[in-house]
Amino acid sequence: MRKARFSLSVASAVLVMLVLGCGAQPAAQPNASAPAPANQVMEAPKERKVKDEIGHEITIPAEPKRIIGIYLEDELTSLGITPIRQARIGSWSGQQYLGLSVPDIDIDGSVEAFLDAGPDLILINVHNDKKYEQFSKVAPMYAFKDARADWRATIRTLGDLLNKKDKAEGVIQAYDQKAKSAAERIKQSVGEQSVAILRVHAKELRLYGGPGYAGPVVHGELGLKPHKLVQEMVLDQKLGVTKLSMEKIPELTADHIFITTDTGAEDKTKELLDNPLWKSLPAVKNGHVYEINFETWMKSGPIADSKKIDDVVKALVK
Repeated sequence: MRKARFSLSVASAVLVMLVLGCGAQPAAQPNASAPAPANQVMEAPKERKVKDEIGHEITIPAEPKRIIGIYLEDELTSLGITPIRQARIGSWSGQQYLGLSVPDIDIDGSVEAFLDAGPDLILINVHNDKKYEQFSKVAPMYAFKDARADWRATIRTLGDLLNKKDKAEGVIQAYDQKAKSAAERIKQSVGEQSVAILRVHAKELRLYGGPGYAGPVVHGELGLKPHKLVQEMVLDQKLGVTKLSMEKIPELTADHIFITTDTGAEDKTKELLDNPLWKSLPAVKNGHVYEINFETWMKSGPIADSKKIDDVVKALVK
């Protein structure tokens, strides 16, 4: 009987220990990989670090809202971004073709104007040590080595900086399709007829055709044959542009001539057009000289280059 009572006591003790043990479980350790509660919202980063084309590491807003793009307004506009200011040099802007209804800002003027504008990001198309030192004190500043060299590369960089990658690719694809279609129509219309591009500068007459501005569009994308003088004086010399003397005018026997005039050089153009050497050219006699917009032909960008295509199609496709 005593043995039975002892066994019952032991069993009771074991049961008590088990019950107490269940209540004394060690605290669960936090799991670092466990997902956050459903009602907890992760805050998006407000800034990010990038490196510009010069090698400056800068901190920019994750979502820039107030942008000044110094002579990058064409690319910004094509991305659907309206800059808070548009660049000018002194009294000359040269960007009316964009139709922006924002104030101008003189890039050679006082830094106070930039401070007053309150940008959260400044972009500059061509690096300049002095301007970088000035403007980088106003806001984070991204500098291109030369954004004019290849607007496709430039707009892709902007697309990355401004969270518009898909839009940038869409702009490029739409432009390339337009250029391809125009090239086919132009080829059917003029075949192998030759073309020259002239710019009347205040001090001299310039012949274009190589890298920069109009040459890559006219002779590259649209496939128009450069005139012999363009080939010899510009392309063979690996130049973008060269001075053309009046003595060379009689040799400018291109089938078609596109001519543009610098702001303030209108009298120089009148002198050229009244010159007997000019009047004797085949393109002049055949009515194949086309006056073109200085702003769009002496600038690069998807919008400016698209307008060049429109001008060439209008002139050559009948």
